[in-house]
Formats: sequence, C-alpha cells, structure tokens
Amino acid sequence: MKQKKKTWKDLKAVLLEMDTTQLCGVLQDLYKFSSENKAFFHSRFLVDQRNYDHLMPYKARIRNAICPKEPWKYEVQLSIGRKAISEFKKANGNLRDTVSLMLYYVSCGNDFTLEFSDIDERFYDSMGSMFARLVNTLIKHKDRALAAEFMPQLEREVKRVAWTGWGYGDELAASLSDLQKVFPVYCGKVI
Repeated sequence: MKQKKKTWKDLKAVLLEMDTTQLCGVLQDLYKFSSENKAFFHSRFLVDQRNYDHLMPYKARIRNAICPKEPWKYEVQLSIGRKAISEFKKANGNLRDTVSLMLYYVSCGNDFTLEFSDIDERFYDSMGSMFARLVNTLIKHKDRALAAEFMPQLEREVKRVAWTGWGYGDELAASLSDLQKVFPVYCGKVI
C-alpha cells in the first residue's frame, strides 16, 4: 500500500494545536539548524533593529560564491549567489533590499573579472541576466525615487566593465539605457 505524501496542510494542523511555548521551541530548533535559517529569521524579524545589517549574511554568501578570495582553490558558484538573493526575497521581500542584493551580485562579478581578467561566457551571461533582471524590476515597479537612488551605482558598474570581453560591457550598457529611457537622467538626476 502506498503511503500518502505529507503536505503543508498536514503540518499546519499539528502546528495549530501547539501553544506559544511549543511553537517558540520549534522556531528555536529551526534557527539553530542552519545558518540559512538564521539569516531567514533575521531578515524577516530584525529588519528594523539598529546596528544590524540584515543583508550581511546574504552579501557574504554572494561574495563567497561569485568572488572567492582564492579562486584557484574554490570554484565560482553562480547558482549559490543567485540562491542567496532568492532566499532573501522569500524571507523579506523588501524591494530596495532585493535590488541592492542584485546589484551587489553584479558588483562582485565585476570585481572578480577586473581582478582576474577574462572569465567564461557562462559567467558573463549570469552577470548580464542579473543586471537586466535588476533593471526590469525597477522598470516594473515604476518607483522613480528608487531608480534615482540606484542610478549612480548602476552607471558606475557599467563604466567599470565597459571594455570587458564577450560583449559584457555592451550588454550592461544596453540594459542601463533601457532604464534611462523610462527614467531619464538630466545632470546626474533622474527627472
């Protein structure tokens, strides 16, 4: 006889029967279980706490994945960097913070390529698609203030890699141009 697959509905019924102390114990166990869980809880519940950068655990994962300190020992792991952004978005969902992590991903990639020169096509495809995703996110949300906040950083990243191979610099410049068409820039300010 085949066993029925357990679902969230089954688990939810059990959790609803627990009291606050029991639920707190379960959450504490989850918190202790992994660093990813800790980052999730911090991002979800400690966002407004002073002296706590809720993006730091995600930034550390991105930097270690995209721009390892010793690349001759550690492989660049693009999917781990992307996963960190996805997990943050699920934990918190704040648009500004998500865009900030997306930009950080590209910035780490730019650091890596400027340090170690020409990387492979897969690497540049990943950086280019993340930059395009970031730009499309800003366009989709039509938040002029947010676009104005990030425009100088986006322009700086495009300039940093303008002469990079594989057409990478051109790809970023084209995406930035799309954003500037929606949010025109005059004398360095989004108008």
